[in-house]
Amino acid sequence: MAKTDEKIEDIIKKAVEAGRLAGQSAPKDACKATERRLYALPILKEKLADDLERLQELQQYGPRERSKSVTRFMKNGVRLSREEVFEAQVMNLKAEIARDEHEIETMEKALSMIEGDPYYLAITGRYLENVSDEEIAARIPCDATTIWRNRKRLVQWLAVRLYGAEAV
Repeated sequence: MAKTDEKIEDIIKKAVEAGRLAGQSAPKDACKATERRLYALPILKEKLADDLERLQELQQYGPRERSKSVTRFMKNGVRLSREEVFEAQVMNLKAEIARDEHEIETMEKALSMIEGDPYYLAITGRYLENVSDEEIAARIPCDATTIWRNRKRLVQWLAVRLYGAEAV
């Protein structure tokens, strides 16, 4: 009986330690995830425009005769009509568009919350315009180290806005 209690206690200690370690990395992970989302925002906007154009073409001209995306909707032994495949393609594209629009809206709303910050350009310059810290520092004007420090502060704020208490 004592060995069982020791094993249980050992398992609990390991679980507590794993939770503690996970709690330490969560804020870093949230900041990294926020940076990835910021870098992806301009690309996502371009993709959304392309998808909207493709949806408009699909709805206006119908499906192409041969499309690689058609095989995605074909299942073993089930033969879908051309109209069913077309509807599935349209629904799939609309779902992608909705997901991308939601992400863009979420990021733009978070960015709007820091728009009044004097170092807002440190975020938009780096992640959205791909401008170096030196160029941003020349525009503000301040030192490049100040840009880096304030960008880090703003990314942490955005991470809390996007991920809540997990980023704290």
